[in-house]
Amino acid sequence: MASAGDGSVLIVEDEQELRGLFALLLELEGFTVYQANDGKQGLEVLKAHAGDIGLLITDLNLPKLAGVDLIGHARTLNPAVKIVGTSGMSGSAVRDMVLKAGADEFLPKPFQPQDAIRRLKAMLGQP
Repeated sequence: MASAGDGSVLIVEDEQELRGLFALLLELEGFTVYQANDGKQGLEVLKAHAGDIGLLITDLNLPKLAGVDLIGHARTLNPAVKIVGTSGMSGSAVRDMVLKAGADEFLPKPFQPQDAIRRLKAMLGQP
């Protein structure tokens, strides 16, 4: 089992089925997973568990608080947290926007779950 701070993940995604599937896959890999269905709820979870969460995965198009804004808040709350922005929109302009907001990586949708997990584990320095 991954330890707190490096193996705890917050997934902020408004599509319930996608969020649930991704959470299940990450849990099967040994991660502790927190979930939020909008940006405001994601920010509340971050505030409550800032020291525990080592990775934030956030969609960009979220209700109540945009993913780009959530990325900025996450950086302020925990500068060491790894952040991945996801979106159905792709291209270098979207990727640049996500990275400029403070994310470490951009993951365009749709993605293959095992490829995504491999990339996430590499970000956290896990085999």
